[in-house]
Amino acid sequence: MTEADKLFSIPKIEHGIVIDHIPTGWGLKLLEIIHSYPEMTSVVATVGLNYTSKKLGKKDMIKLAVEDLPASILQHVSMIRAGVTVKRIKNYEVEKRFVVELPETLVNQARCRNPNCITSHERDVPTRFQRVDPKGERYRCAHCERIFPVGELEVWIPTP
Repeated sequence: MTEADKLFSIPKIEHGIVIDHIPTGWGLKLLEIIHSYPEMTSVVATVGLNYTSKKLGKKDMIKLAVEDLPASILQHVSMIRAGVTVKRIKNYEVEKRFVVELPETLVNQARCRNPNCITSHERDVPTRFQRVDPKGERYRCAHCERIFPVGELEVWIPTP
């Protein structure tokens, strides 16, 4: 058995998406977010937990049998764990690879934690947050103007 065989016990996929370099313990949370989208509930997914990683020490990994991920899902992934790697696989080869970063604006991706914000009382008002610092770790609510660290925002998937 080669070193590569020892590292990956999740089989390679012919076509799909691999979300890699997920810090250990976050793989199942990311899969929960992904599967909360109606179009993703029946997608075949494979999750690997606690793999050895040169970059992180330990990591989780998700493989999805889909052609691509919508931008809204990638934004949710970035809110949970910016810095993960997303790879599009075609014919068992990496076709495209990129690192997920926090976006400038979050629209209907999170709920405002301010109980006095209009979005807390009027559910049909879309939420909107604008990044306020260069590192992308804090966002301002467009309605009440309160600033929150990204980790304190409540991830929200609006129902259709």
